[in-house]
Amino acid sequence: MTLHDMGKRYAAEADQLEQMIAACRERKRFAMRGGNSAEAQRQERLIELHTQQRNDLIRLSVWLRNYYNEKGETHEKHQSYTA
Repeated sequence: MTLHDMGKRYAAEADQLEQMIAACRERKRFAMRGGNSAEAQRQERLIELHTQQRNDLIRLSVWLRNYYNEKGETHEKHQSYTA
């Protein structure tokens, strides 16, 4: 697997995290309706955690896909930064 491929994979994982965030928001909404503030707070912490993970994966994915070509070599204009 090349670094470029890893960047694509991280982007897909970020999409999966977005689905997890949506599910946590829904569970939080149900908890709040049911008066379960402890569960609502737990879901809020999970939302924050998954959001940070998603953002980190997106940044890493963009970096890997933009700085490395499909063969795992740096693009010429960026080679001076990686040498």
